[in-house]
Amino acid sequence: MAPPEGFFDLATAYKAALYSPVSIIGVVIDIMPPHRVAKTGHWMFTFKLLDQSLQESVYGSEGLKVRFFKENERSLPQIRDLGDVVLLRHLKMMEHRGVPVAMCNFATKALVFPGASIPTPTYSIAYQGTNRLQSLGVPEDIAKLSLTEQAYAIKLKAELRMPDAKFANTVTETVGKKRDAEPVHDGGPPEKKARLSTFGSKFQLVRETRHMKFADLCVQVVRKFSSQFGNCELYVTDYTENREIWYYAPPEEENTSARDGDDYGYSKQPKKAWPGPYGWMTLKVNVKDPHSLFANSKVDEGDFLLLRNVKMKIMAEGAKLEGDMWRDDVNHAQINIKKLMSNDVPELQELLARKEKYWAKRQARHLPKADEPEKLGKTERKRQKKQKQQEEQAKVDAAAALVAERNKHVRCSNDEALLMSVKDILDLSNARHTNSLPNGNSYVLPFVNTQYRTKVQVVDYEPKALEDFAVPRLSDEDEELSPIDAVEWDASQKFEWYFSLCLQDPTPASAPVQARDVAKPRMWAHLRHEDAQYLFGNDMDDPQDLRSNSQMLAKLREKMCILWGNLEEKTEVEVASNRPFECCIQEYGIELDDEDPEKADVPLGFKKLFRMFGTTIL
Repeated sequence: MAPPEGFFDLATAYKAALYSPVSIIGVVIDIMPPHRVAKTGHWMFTFKLLDQSLQESVYGSEGLKVRFFKENERSLPQIRDLGDVVLLRHLKMMEHRGVPVAMCNFATKALVFPGASIPTPTYSIAYQGTNRLQSLGVPEDIAKLSLTEQAYAIKLKAELRMPDAKFANTVTETVGKKRDAEPVHDGGPPEKKARLSTFGSKFQLVRETRHMKFADLCVQVVRKFSSQFGNCELYVTDYTENREIWYYAPPEEENTSARDGDDYGYSKQPKKAWPGPYGWMTLKVNVKDPHSLFANSKVDEGDFLLLRNVKMKIMAEGAKLEGDMWRDDVNHAQINIKKLMSNDVPELQELLARKEKYWAKRQARHLPKADEPEKLGKTERKRQKKQKQQEEQAKVDAAAALVAERNKHVRCSNDEALLMSVKDILDLSNARHTNSLPNGNSYVLPFVNTQYRTKVQVVDYEPKALEDFAVPRLSDEDEELSPIDAVEWDASQKFEWYFSLCLQDPTPASAPVQARDVAKPRMWAHLRHEDAQYLFGNDMDDPQDLRSNSQMLAKLREKMCILWGNLEEKTEVEVASNRPFECCIQEYGIELDDEDPEKADVPLGFKKLFRMFGTTIL
């Protein structure tokens, strides 16, 4: 369903370039109540919109965030409830902490169609003449509403599969009636419905999962496939059956067309014999960064996992129910995969009981065959178990040694994310930045929108004088091109932070002196105002002219000394004495101007850059 002329569907708007003007129509799926911004006195209103294009998209399926700032609350869009349809003209695409946001400006116009007043398409004929849907907005904006725009709003509300139960009528119209998940045939006894879980209220069995619902799952990994882009596919089971997921045929059915979750062979995964369980028991989970970094390096087939906040989704007509694990909207470095190492967990005990009963029942039916799990002798199993325990302990010891060397006066906002070296982040061989096409050709991506946690030392900085770390803020004419939070500036604030740090992988304190002279890859990380304020913490005032404020300059020097030691005073022959610290890094890209001589040397005319965020000097 194409949007009316002059409008973008939400998937296109979500991927639009920074500062692009867009007009959009979407269904409200989330609302943050309006509140007054302390610094400016303006009212801020944030909500999320969704349409079918964005719901079925890889990125942004949680909705496009829209943000309004107005001098009074009455001027904000009159959204009353989830399910309202909103028409917005002349927004501008911005970015907040790596997430696209559609921002209002002086030219933005808004119309709200209350969800309860929108008819189903069956009754929409009454609105094809002079009649108009009930809408909330400025009278002149209501008068501009076209029949095409009105028809699109009616059809959008009907066709969108909404996650909330209050929209059940639109779900059944779109997807058709779903069959209830049937009880496991080869597995253990069904659990009671009123079950209290040690994992919380979102815990579900695979058989309980449904489209557009979120779930925490306790599962065992059957298969794992890693892609060259760093993503990962996990095929997991808890030995319960759900007829909405992919079917895996047992060997006795002799179904040679069955593939690993891909009936038509599009994914072209290796056609290894499926180890079981068979039937509708194995859920495919699509794992993205940063969860995939953990899965690719730490998770093996056969491991037991707790998967948090898995979004269940049927991507398109004829597809099956799968799980998605995307990056968290708020805490971008959060890892939602945890390995379960203890059998004391009740949910894991139940899973193991179902697994044992499944294979015992299958063995009784089919007698020993090649499709059963390999039976190892007791001695071999003990040896493998001990070896795995030793490997895990070695990893723990190595991590502990790294932690012991870090600067304890610098805190990273998420210390659970997997650490990556500067060398791996830069990806000098382009292993993570190479995209292969179906015809066998490939090209290098200029950048990847992702975030990392790393441990580094500062070896250089720009500008060279600390007095220049605070620069005059943009004029009012240029403010529209500032980062999203720039609209919350205090009018009396004349300066903003802006500086860059050169980072490299640390040299262990125990390393010989000659090892310190070995050249290492370096990365420049930029800090704009918001990230710098977070770095300095609450005890640093808003920036001023540092050339005339010696007190603030001294405070800044004290803060930076904690971060980089004697770097400011050292000579060229000296080695900087600063302990490594952990920080969050975001990779992003900017398009170079045509006249920029560097444009010819970078992929697709985009330059890869990095920013430091989520890091605080204590």
